[in-house]
Amino acid sequence: MSNTKLQTKIRPIAVHDLDTILTIDREIRNAHKAITYASITTADIITGETRTSSRKRSSSYYLDLISGETTGSLSLGFAAEVKGHVQGFAIGRIVSAGKPATRVGQIVIIGVHPDYQRRGIATQLIKTICDEFHSRDVALAEFEVDIHDKELLDFVERMGFNARQPIRYTKNL
Repeated sequence: MSNTKLQTKIRPIAVHDLDTILTIDREIRNAHKAITYASITTADIITGETRTSSRKRSSSYYLDLISGETTGSLSLGFAAEVKGHVQGFAIGRIVSAGKPATRVGQIVIIGVHPDYQRRGIATQLIKTICDEFHSRDVALAEFEVDIHDKELLDFVERMGFNARQPIRYTKNL
């Protein structure tokens, strides 16, 4: 596909979108474009599970899990439709961070089908989710990106996100 911007409709994620969203997630991974999200899948986020499973689950499986805390994972989820078909998604959440506690909007995951990338869909999704954070009186949005994910780093910087200090170092034990 060309890099031409597409007419895209951004709307809240609905339960009937789950199979499509999970398919998009698999397509991104199959194209080896999931550097930042290599160790977490969209299914993990939706279900709150920490282990990934290779077993494909139906949307009814996820519907059964969407209750209590998990319902919140979709309340800040948006789907991007192109010609009536979902081709992208973003899921966010609002958390309290720091001392004193401040409400922060976190963009947990974003995905655009590989055939539709570089067409303005991710930009529209990020703008929509940030607008939603703002409407809920959240003044700061975060987007955690793996330092090796040059393509996503460039994108989030173009969207106006800035790296913050301190840098967090981790060590596996």
